[in-house]
Formats: sequence, structure tokens, C-alpha cells
Amino acid sequence: MTTKNDKHKFLNPNLNTLEPYVPGKQINDSEYLKLNTNENPFGPSPRVKETIINFLENSEALLRLYPEPESDSLREVIAKRFAIKSDQIFVGNGSDEVLSLCFLAFFAGRGCLSFPELTYSFYPSIAKLFKIPFSTFQLKKDYSLDLANINPESESVIFPNPNAITGIALSIDVIDRFVKANPNKLIIIDEAYADFSEGSCVSLINSYSNILVIQTFSKSRGMAGLRVGFCFGSESLIDGLRAVKNSFNSYPVDTLATLAAISATNDDLWFENNIDTIVKTRSYFSQELEKIGFRVLPSSANFVLITHPSLEADTLHDHLFKNKILVRHFPETSVSNWLRITIGKRKDCDVLLSVLKQKISGAN
Repeated sequence: MTTKNDKHKFLNPNLNTLEPYVPGKQINDSEYLKLNTNENPFGPSPRVKETIINFLENSEALLRLYPEPESDSLREVIAKRFAIKSDQIFVGNGSDEVLSLCFLAFFAGRGCLSFPELTYSFYPSIAKLFKIPFSTFQLKKDYSLDLANINPESESVIFPNPNAITGIALSIDVIDRFVKANPNKLIIIDEAYADFSEGSCVSLINSYSNILVIQTFSKSRGMAGLRVGFCFGSESLIDGLRAVKNSFNSYPVDTLATLAAISATNDDLWFENNIDTIVKTRSYFSQELEKIGFRVLPSSANFVLITHPSLEADTLHDHLFKNKILVRHFPETSVSNWLRITIGKRKDCDVLLSVLKQKISGAN
């Protein structure tokens, strides 16, 4: 019989203080309206579906072989889209894996790392796993990032743009000036939501050797279930990242995911229409929320962060859950009285608005 004391008997003692990242709730029940993990409500491009069907028809030939170790075919397609060299691109099994490898390759064994006090909670989890010292910097009163608050002694910096909880983005010019002013700091920009904003920092990699930009196929490309992430940087940074990857897993991205990602990248028309629809729905949804008394932060992502002056976030969260609507609540943070809501289809937003209106009218 295993006792409580035996639970971590064989675990590395350095890991006893880990605080693992807790992802948003996943419920395999079609009755729930899932607006809590920022998935794309429209799914992937039709070309991706065609690719998957073709893959199944030829699975015997494709599955018996290992996938490309460096995802060369996908890197070539991404390079063409961004007008850069394929040697400036690294591909991994989702952006979380890319982030983990970056932390290990560039942050571990060095000085202090800095990231926002309110951001993607995966950062402190992975920093603690790799024993990376870190400090956090405060946001402005309007919840936007304030790069002036970064610890000047830090050797490395990472932040999402737009920020992962607030949805607020910095301009590319602001980031450009920061990177230029800090040539001895390695700076990573996590652009999981950049396609829903006004721009990307990818062009900066040709001007500076101290920046990496990470993106994903999970959000704007609607491929969260296939796990493909990638990053851009100087050839020397990418070489270092590749060396770490090959010391861990030589084949992180499977053949099906690679082929699907290529098809998604090549479908520009679907991509542009999809982004346009989500951005327009975000604007509509924000305006409707404000009409019923919510404060809505200006979002450049595929979600909004909202709060109500007279109703507590945990009360609203529970009410929505009882009505089979999933949204995200961050009770242990400085936005504990806010809810983050994924932009779904317009009809999804209308369902949520209706439930909120019922709650508000009942509270008055």
C-alpha cells in the first residue's frame, strides 16, 4: 500500500516545489459553449481537412517513416510567407514546447529573467522547472505593459504581445526601441495572438541578433489539436535552439501535423477572412458588453477581459458554468475580479450576452 510519504519517493527532490501550469478546463461535452481557452471557433482551413483525408488514404506509406527531423518542408513554406530564410525558423511540437526549449537554451544557467507580473502563467512554471531566477515587472494602471519597469539587472526578457491575459498589445515601434536599447539582453516576444493585432515583430530579426519571436498554429490557424509552434530569430540563435531540441527529441513534429500546417499556411484567403471575422466579432461583442455595464479592456487578441462594477467575477463565472458556458477566471491574480472570454462565433457571443443580461436583471 502506498502511503502519503511514498508519493514522491522517487521524484527528483529539486522538483518538490514545482507549481505546474494549469490549463483551461477541457470538457468533452458538446452541450457546453467553450469560450475559455482561446481556440478558433471556425476550426482550420478546408485545405487542412483535405490534407488529413489524403493522409488517411496514404497512411501506410506515410506512417512507417519518421517525420522530417527539422520540419524542412514547413520551414520553407513559412520562410516564403514571411520573406526570410528557412534557417531563421525553428519548428516544434506546439509553441509551449518551443517556449520550453527556449527557456532551457537561453535562460537556464544565466542571470535573472524578467516577465510581466500578469501574463501567461506557463512562464513561472517552466522557470521553476529549470531553476531559472526571475523577477516580474508591474503593468501600468490601464493594464498595458510598461517596459520601463523591467529590472535593469535582468539578462533576459520575455513577454507576450498581445499580452496573454489582458489582450493589450504594444506597438512594434515601442518594442523595436526596447530591443535596440538593450543589445545585451535576449528578448523573446511570444506572439500567440499577434495575427489578431496590428502587426508582428518578425521583421525585427533581420535588424537585431538579440530577439526571438514565437508563433503558433493553435489560434489564428485553428489547429490547437495538432500542436505546431514555431519561432523566428538569427541563424545562430536558431542553431542553438536546434541543438537543444536534438538533445531532447529529434522528431518533435509528426508527419500529419507538418502536412496540415503547410496547407494552412498556403491558404491565405481563408486565413484573412477568418481573422477579419473574428476581429469584427470582437468589436461587436465588446460594444454589447459595454452597453450592459461591463468594463472591457481594449483587446488585440481573440479574447476580451471584462469586469462588472456590481457583480463579482466568481459569481458570474459560476452562473455561466451552470448555464453550460465555459470562460476563464484567474482568482489568484491581480485581475481576480475579471473574466477572460474567447471570441466565438457571433451566435456564441449572443448566447453568452443573453445569459449575462439575465443575471444582471436578476441582480437589480
